[in-house]
Amino acid sequence: MRTVPNMLHDAADIYEQRNKIYGDNYKRFGSVMEALFKNVVMPAKPDADHWNRIGLLVQMVGKFTRYVENFERGGHSDSLDDLAVYTMMLQEVDGILNARNIMKERGK
Repeated sequence: MRTVPNMLHDAADIYEQRNKIYGDNYKRFGSVMEALFKNVVMPAKPDADHWNRIGLLVQMVGKFTRYVENFERGGHSDSLDDLAVYTMMLQEVDGILNARNIMKERGK
């Protein structure tokens, strides 16, 4: 049976491996999100649609910053593949939201 110290040691190993690839991109993430949302007015009580969209954007920004962290080494193809998928997922969610808004406008 694995003990807490064993699990923490394994987690530290994973961190060190990933940090060699992604660097400290997680420390820049907030600044990127702040810049992206600088002029966006969020509703006082975001609904599930807003959270779904924000969740996907968070995933996309994470993949984007990981790619940039590896820019001088030729990028990070896994991040680009993931980014493409998250982009299509966001497009689907946006389409659902837009269709729902059209239905509301029509009173249905």
